[in-house]
Amino acid sequence: MNLTARATGVVVIGLGMVATITGLALPWTIAGGKHPDLTTIAGVAFLGPLLSALCLVYARSDPRRSRMVAIVAAVAGAASGVIAVALARLVEPSAGIGLGGPVTVVGAAVLVLGWAVLVFTGVGRLPGADWRHWTPVGIISVVLALLAGFAISWAREGRFVDATTADAAAPATQEQTWPMAFAGVQLVGVRKDQAVVRAADGIRAIWLNSGTVAWQYLRSDLPTQAAGLVDDAVVVAFGTDDGVLVTALDAATGAARFSKRYQSGKMVTVHAAGRTAILSGTGAGAGVVLGVDARDGTERWRWTPARGGAACDITDLAGSPTTVAVALRCRAQGVDDVAVGLAATTGAEIWSWHAIQRGTTELRVLSVGSGFVTLTGAAPQRATYMDAGNGSVGTRHDAPGTLSAAAGASLIYADPGSAQAHLSSVEAQTGKVQWNVGLGGLGGYQPVAVTSAEGYAYVLWRNTAGALRLLTIATSDGSTKEERAVACNTACPETQLAAATGHAVVATREEKSTQLYLTVT
Repeated sequence: MNLTARATGVVVIGLGMVATITGLALPWTIAGGKHPDLTTIAGVAFLGPLLSALCLVYARSDPRRSRMVAIVAAVAGAASGVIAVALARLVEPSAGIGLGGPVTVVGAAVLVLGWAVLVFTGVGRLPGADWRHWTPVGIISVVLALLAGFAISWAREGRFVDATTADAAAPATQEQTWPMAFAGVQLVGVRKDQAVVRAADGIRAIWLNSGTVAWQYLRSDLPTQAAGLVDDAVVVAFGTDDGVLVTALDAATGAARFSKRYQSGKMVTVHAAGRTAILSGTGAGAGVVLGVDARDGTERWRWTPARGGAACDITDLAGSPTTVAVALRCRAQGVDDVAVGLAATTGAEIWSWHAIQRGTTELRVLSVGSGFVTLTGAAPQRATYMDAGNGSVGTRHDAPGTLSAAAGASLIYADPGSAQAHLSSVEAQTGKVQWNVGLGGLGGYQPVAVTSAEGYAYVLWRNTAGALRLLTIATSDGSTKEERAVACNTACPETQLAAATGHAVVATREEKSTQLYLTVT
């Protein structure tokens, strides 16, 4: 038994020496691959693996002092571990915790453990080739390596994450009074029975029938930048020192699909193009557009918005199953508004379209049916249909409203009107007006948000006093199915609207507030 314990101690010391040296050689941060300074590295290396190697040799040459030597080596290893822990704590989480720091700390701890064993067993002879002694040593070494792996994973990621998951089925209905307040800055969307909310610290999914949190994914180290629903997943971008950390979570349960880092600028939007998540900045200095596989995090492509040798502003973006349409404002040779079509799977440019200037209003683009519609100019805006595959231009029409949203192959327009508010439906590909209905009782109201889902359009109106009213409209004929007032504390300067089958969710937020108030229909 003493030989087995002694062999275990020697092997563990060897593993600790290798781990410490490896950790000192590896980068301590992901961003920039930074290391500690050379003096500190030399100090840790001397107190840890170098002194341990010397002590092993000396203790075996002078067995009478082996325990005293083991005590000295253990104390020196502990000192190297304290230094390594102090250095590792200086690494900014936003720079990404590299393998170097945690591996060095684990190596120093393993060194101390090995020497602690030899303090009691001494550094004498080893069991030779007897497998009965080396088998438990091997098992102990494997267990120790697994525990070290979990410790390293926790140090790099686990200590920052507070995540829960949910069953796919909604809980029993509970009584609740809307609106309800949740930590958040963005209503990401609605999927089946859940509303997904982004806050500065992460993502929360809310059961619509009970108002309780279904699941959450929160981080204490990185702030969120944007999030979106892609391929039945919530894809969220966290800001880092040199780009973004993108995490994909199953939209129903919150289970993590992947979490990977990419070099980029700040991301403002996440859109879906089939199973590709499109991450983009906006405005001047938007940087690259990233196409990431929403199932495994593979970077499919990156594209830089530029024309004539100069960067362009991104003014809007929309995705279809096969194509991404990016609206740009380029200034290399005067102001040029252009829409560019990118293949969703490769990011290759497959078409471009230059808008005829109709004022200073920035170009917008919507995904409608099997194509896209661009909106240019001020009221009345000019809507132009184009094929998603080749960018061929179809029918143009003047928009009969100030606010628009896609509903299948049609566009729903909302307009306050001079005498009466009204809604219109226009077939995007032909420009044919399908219906136009007037709305009574909305004098003084302006449309602030519109969306659609499964045969219904939801239009949110606000008056000058800040009162909100939500109309549910059948997209087939424009008939009003429901009208309700939405509670709001003050003037509700920021409103968001999302919908899924049978549900619409209104989110209101006061300026600079970190809380969203959700109302569910």
